[in-house]
Amino acid sequence: MGPGPPMPGVPPRYRKAVFVEYRDASFTQPKPKPAWMGLLGPTIRAEVYDTVVIVFKNLASRPYNLHAVGVSYWKASEGAGYEDETSQPEKEGDRVDPGKTHTYIWKIQQNQGPTDGDSPCLTHSYSSNTDSVKDINSGLIGALLVDGNNDVQQEFVMLFAVFDEGNNYPLGRGMDTVLTPQCFPSLLAGLTLCLKKQVHWHVIGLGTGPEVHSIFFEGHTFLVRSHRVSSLEISPATYLTAQTMPGTETYHVIQVRSFAKESPVTWTYYIAAEEMDWDYAPMKPVSLDSLFLEAGPQRIGSKYKKVLFVEYEDATFKKRKVSDQLDKGILGPVIKGEVGDEFKIVFRNLASRPYNIYPHGLTSIRPYHTMKASQDKDLKDIPIPPGQSFTYSWRVTTEDGPTKADPRCLTRFYYSSINPVRDTASGLIGPLLICFKKSMDQRGNQIMSDKTRLVLFSVFDENRSWYLEENIRRFCTDAAHVDTQDPQFYASNMMHTINGFVFDNLQPKLCLHEVVYWYVLSVGAQTDFLSIFFSGNTFKRNMVFEDVLTLFPFSGETVFMKQAMEDFDIYGEENHDPRSFQGEIRQYFIAAVEVMWEYENQRPHRDPRSSRRKPFQQYRKVVFREYMDDSFTQPLMRGELDEHLGILGPYIRAEVEDVIMVTFKNLASRPFSFHSTLQSYKETQGATQGGEVVQPGELWKYTWEVLPQVAPTTQEFDCKAWAYFSSVDLEKDLHSGLIGPLIICHRGVLSSVFRRQLSVQEFALLFTIFDETKSWYFQENMDRNCRSPCRIQQDNPDFKRNHSFHAINGYVSDTLPGLVMAQQQRVRWHLLNMGSTEDIHSVHFHGQLFSVRTSQEYRMGVYNLYPGEMQHGRWAYPSCRGFVSMPIRNGVFWVFTLKESHEFSFCHPTQPSREHRVRDTVGAKAGRPALFACKYLLPELLFSKTEGPWASCKMHLAHAGACLCCREGTVPRCLSTCQEVN
Repeated sequence: MGPGPPMPGVPPRYRKAVFVEYRDASFTQPKPKPAWMGLLGPTIRAEVYDTVVIVFKNLASRPYNLHAVGVSYWKASEGAGYEDETSQPEKEGDRVDPGKTHTYIWKIQQNQGPTDGDSPCLTHSYSSNTDSVKDINSGLIGALLVDGNNDVQQEFVMLFAVFDEGNNYPLGRGMDTVLTPQCFPSLLAGLTLCLKKQVHWHVIGLGTGPEVHSIFFEGHTFLVRSHRVSSLEISPATYLTAQTMPGTETYHVIQVRSFAKESPVTWTYYIAAEEMDWDYAPMKPVSLDSLFLEAGPQRIGSKYKKVLFVEYEDATFKKRKVSDQLDKGILGPVIKGEVGDEFKIVFRNLASRPYNIYPHGLTSIRPYHTMKASQDKDLKDIPIPPGQSFTYSWRVTTEDGPTKADPRCLTRFYYSSINPVRDTASGLIGPLLICFKKSMDQRGNQIMSDKTRLVLFSVFDENRSWYLEENIRRFCTDAAHVDTQDPQFYASNMMHTINGFVFDNLQPKLCLHEVVYWYVLSVGAQTDFLSIFFSGNTFKRNMVFEDVLTLFPFSGETVFMKQAMEDFDIYGEENHDPRSFQGEIRQYFIAAVEVMWEYENQRPHRDPRSSRRKPFQQYRKVVFREYMDDSFTQPLMRGELDEHLGILGPYIRAEVEDVIMVTFKNLASRPFSFHSTLQSYKETQGATQGGEVVQPGELWKYTWEVLPQVAPTTQEFDCKAWAYFSSVDLEKDLHSGLIGPLIICHRGVLSSVFRRQLSVQEFALLFTIFDETKSWYFQENMDRNCRSPCRIQQDNPDFKRNHSFHAINGYVSDTLPGLVMAQQQRVRWHLLNMGSTEDIHSVHFHGQLFSVRTSQEYRMGVYNLYPGEMQHGRWAYPSCRGFVSMPIRNGVFWVFTLKESHEFSFCHPTQPSREHRVRDTVGAKAGRPALFACKYLLPELLFSKTEGPWASCKMHLAHAGACLCCREGTVPRCLSTCQEVN
């Protein structure tokens, strides 16, 4: 049913379905719950080794079920319906009809409790999963908590969700509960906290689209997985436990002794809000479309009147202070201090309208001088009139500073808080650095770094600036006819900037091997996150090396980087000696090859809901494929271990200090390249730099050394994943299909024979939305599949959606092949994501937890994968048999098969077979001839020189030690192509 009749000032009411706990199996007497829980179901709590038994009765008017995240279960308790070849009794929990009852049994395994690095309690959820999108939008969601210990004084469960009532069931009269939707946070009732007692917040973020939100509690910071944060980053499937201390505004006297500072310091800043003209593009680009940068009759151009924070020498505000940060751009002066320090901020408003200055990330903000009782109000809401001054006292408390797991300085910001959206759009933003004790000297410089860099990624929406009308009058030659509601005019005033500069106007100067701390802020894009690349350099964050930094709105990060590339962005300084190569040489022959690709793989869907067919069955794409040698005449066929790669290129594996040699040939019909963001390339046969264009038919060679900063740290797993791709046009090349996994391991991990780690089975999965309208081959595919006269209307709103594929390794729904593994087999998953801001994928393995290692090991039931990220996790699967699915946004999911141990029968001398017998060539060479049988084999190709009648054979070995010899050019698939030996 739709909402009830609207009443003035009262939100609409919707009919919902909710989980309600009852006292016994009669389901006649519900248990009470606190008012603040809203539509949340009862909180289910368990500990390691517990068994949770849920008697579920459906009192609603349509079928529902119960599905849990973060615990283990057998098929009858999975609560997820899809065709999985299980028996009918095992399917009863997939759909519980109205009036029916089903018992779900969940087990908490030893490896599903909190680690030492986790919070004392892991936050998960349970929900209905008959149709996950509609069920959750209907209201069927609750919290599931797994405790390490239960010594918690105060705790609350908070569900942050955007409920789409247009994607809900039309519930009938059988559902009696009518609730106010939780999109009105001000209506939250009954939330009472005790001062000075720690609070645990169990946070669940859910959504059915790529929404991101930054949640912060005014005057408080959070402790999340041992890290101090000023806001909680929420995306479509987020589960975390955060700790706060209510009432942290009281200043605690802290005496901090460091090598350079004998006691806490009061740092005095004289800062003014000052209006000036700002040019977003002082150097106009000549090769880019400057449509929105040129002033015109109804276009403002690149220069706008703005208001900035400016630092002065003293309280007279006569002489500006020269900044040592020459490339800070539009940012205000850097305010930095340690725990225990005080900031005395003398603020003067030299602008023409009221503003103020207020910090984000500090809990103690007071007037420096005593105010009158009539003026006693929140400083955040006190405007400072033009020409007036006000002095603030900001103190850095222990609740604000870094933890031992954090970097030495946390990146925060300050701004004008009278109207935060319009004030920041007008230009009032500056960096605030909160540092650990003993990290700064007496002059305020950070110890143990060569340089610091401040970077603000911001979308300045000039349409929201206080000065929009004035800018139109001053810079538009036909200001009287400007339509501020015109979409093109609105878009021309959206400035995507770095430190207030568009395109390539920011040119930082860095030297090779220089140690740099980057303080990175994201302000202005309220609903989008940013994926930031540092042009081939890796950085250290949470004690591990990464190459992509994901920033949520109104957040900051501190990362450490040692300049390794000869070129950074535009400007670079060469000042180093070439390093000599050490380790092994890993040689690969890889080509760009055009293929016809089917996203559905001609396999039947296991999901009964995936019935919508795409208009085209096949698309021309280009993929990376491996060859035997530099003649590029014989491609290497993929066996079972690589079948899952799909559209991905071949694995490139190496260890730290190895040398990777890639011979790349472009066998496609248009220019492409071979590129990795990790390191610079040495010149070989015309390849001056990775990413240069390789014309059709050309062959280029690349050689690079695997540096320690791209390898796993001692805290991480043995191997970690990066990516290689074509970079002629990053977007078009990716959507055309050119991407592959690059695996870097510790020394001694890879087998010298098999070129992989034998103790684990690896899977690389690329989560992305392939948009065929952005492919180089789009027009060719249109001409092939829609012959003239083609009646497809490309301006139809459904056109782009019909040619977009939410895929894993290029396969949609559950058609991805090759995901087969044995019970108790150690499995490592390399999860990759490349795409735009809508490419947020929440990865969930039914009945399993992720183990993610950074500075410490953490466990989570759902991992959010953002564009540009490569994540690594490892599990040993328990004894169970069947299929497991992973729901993702827009119905994409896949199924992998767990085989029982006896189903994997490898080559053993005790199991001879008349039909297929193979000779152990290694044993024969050593004088130990033997006959082996192979019932089922997962092969790995090995190049070996054999003698006698086996000289033309390739030998294949399985990870369990099985051997198999096959004819030239063949690859065994369950012995279907094996050579018989009499």
